[in-house]
Amino acid sequence: METEIFLKEYQFTLESELAKNHQLQLQKSKEKGEEDGKRNLPSVDDNFTTPIEQEIRSKYQAKIEGLYQNGRQVLNDLKENTYKQVNQELNALNETKIADLLNAAEDEKKRKLDELTLNHLDTVKDIENSPHYQLEKKRFEKIKSRWEEVSTKHKRQENNIQFKPYWAYVLLLLGIGIAEFPLNNQVFISFRETPLLTLIMAGVLVITLPFLAHAAGKLLKQVKERSIYPFLFIVMFVTVGSISYFTALLRTNYLAELGVAQEQLLLDQWTFFTIGIILFMVGTVASFFAHDSSNEFYEVYKKYHREEQEFLKLQKEVSDKRAAEKENFDAERKHIQETFAAKKNELKNKLQELKNKKTEITGNYNKILAFCQGMERKINNHYKEAIFNYRDTNLTYRNNHKQPKAWAELVPDLTGYFIENGTLTES
Repeated sequence: METEIFLKEYQFTLESELAKNHQLQLQKSKEKGEEDGKRNLPSVDDNFTTPIEQEIRSKYQAKIEGLYQNGRQVLNDLKENTYKQVNQELNALNETKIADLLNAAEDEKKRKLDELTLNHLDTVKDIENSPHYQLEKKRFEKIKSRWEEVSTKHKRQENNIQFKPYWAYVLLLLGIGIAEFPLNNQVFISFRETPLLTLIMAGVLVITLPFLAHAAGKLLKQVKERSIYPFLFIVMFVTVGSISYFTALLRTNYLAELGVAQEQLLLDQWTFFTIGIILFMVGTVASFFAHDSSNEFYEVYKKYHREEQEFLKLQKEVSDKRAAEKENFDAERKHIQETFAAKKNELKNKLQELKNKKTEITGNYNKILAFCQGMERKINNHYKEAIFNYRDTNLTYRNNHKQPKAWAELVPDLTGYFIENGTLTES
């Protein structure tokens, strides 16, 4: 049985049970005394203890035995285990020993912090030196170096493109091609070829005009890049002029077949030619404003910013890993420091805590011992009260009103166990 249970529960329960049992024994002893008294039992000449008194004694003695069994267990545990252990710790502990333990704890803390720091630095190094990150870093540094070189050469940081966004320029070229398709398709139908061949011939002109306008505008914008670009632009312009002229002839012939007047055909021919040239010039101007003046600058600019976005994304992932590792490192370091601080306070207060514990154990031991001794006396008094209650009632109902010779002797005490136990001291 634990000390706490004995002090808080067992004492109250025992006292309550003893009180009920005593009242029951008094009632029984009174009834038995009346019964035996009317029969003048025990005999006046009897000089031995009667069975009824032996029965009463055995019942109260059993209570003392139960008290002894529980009380001895708790007292022995307090004295032989807890008290002796605290005494041994107190005997082994002194100021020098505490100082040694503090130094050992300080050394252990330093070792753990050094080990934690070393592991943290290794982890950070592994994160920063990962093959994937280093490869991307070298590639980005290479394109960055190239970008700095090109931007310095051209003395600018942005593209000089005026037609934005680029998809609007693409839609314009598609519009130019689509504008050419219906009429061209009708012209080539007149050749009486298969529908697929007719579609292919009409589609070639639709693709050719926007493509040449795109190339011409780009060459014109980047004319300073290479000396051959002006010559190529002239060739393209002449090519488009020729294509427009012959396309205009085809359209005029188609109109002639439809029965258009001869004097109107010449005007229509130059109108078709002019429209073709105008569409080409529109596409050329759009291409001029949709491209950078340097193809080198544009390509390096595009590649640099694409690589920059990818590298920044990877760099953020690495930074997040470093931050997570730093957070984990700080938490572990704080835990080690807090553990050491708690152990340091525990060691500093250990001597006083042991003394307080010894005082508490001593107090509990003496409190339980005093209770057990008091209960032994109380049970013994209850036993004698029950005996005297039996004898008084018995004597009252006797015809001769004479007591047996055995009653002349003193009622012997019950066998006690705690009376001879000494109290514990803190010394």
